[in-house]
Amino acid sequence: ARFFKAVRKLLVQALDDYPTARRTHLDIACGTGMAVEFFRKEGWLATGIDASLPMLQLARKRAPRLAAADFRALPFRRTFARITCLYDSLNHMTEKEQLVAAFHSIAGVMDEDSLFFFDVNHPDVYPAVWGMADPYVATGKDYLLEIATSYRAREKMGRALVTGWADIGGERIAIRETHHQRSYSEREITKALKEAGLEPVEVKDFDPYDEAADLDAEGVKLFFICRKR
Repeated sequence: ARFFKAVRKLLVQALDDYPTARRTHLDIACGTGMAVEFFRKEGWLATGIDASLPMLQLARKRAPRLAAADFRALPFRRTFARITCLYDSLNHMTEKEQLVAAFHSIAGVMDEDSLFFFDVNHPDVYPAVWGMADPYVATGKDYLLEIATSYRAREKMGRALVTGWADIGGERIAIRETHHQRSYSEREITKALKEAGLEPVEVKDFDPYDEAADLDAEGVKLFFICRKR
């Protein structure tokens, strides 16, 4: 929710800067459906896709139009005016070939009027944050979350071990997940977009948590606005 509150400002600005009469929207890796809900409330016909069925069950509370799908093989024959992919979801493509495949699939649901909005982590974030020795810990009355991260600069790979618990509906659920992310530079992203027939219109620095001043990093996130070439 905190992240979406920040990225919402970028979405509002982008929609104002690049208006369109066709109001169809696709949110890729929609998670709990916050972006779909935002577009719906703004009058768009919004659809969300995610590979996780539990995520889609949560998203159902916010969005009626959902589908289970891998964004490297989107199951649509139509195009969408605006497409989003947020929460650094594309950094989970751990090989460049996977990233190009995702961009190529997304290009397949775009036309000359379509725009694709997405964020990725700035490459400096991985050594500065994922490379920290101490884990990130968050706690509340109904949850405990600990994220131990590491970063291998040579492979540009980050790893996060997420452990803890959460009380959901009166039941304590144990959490233990391993996440992997790949660091991509702006140049690498632009090259992958080009291979898929896309190009950036605009790239913005994005600091959703106002933490750049406390990090040894040139940036926190990059926000891309792209079109078909």
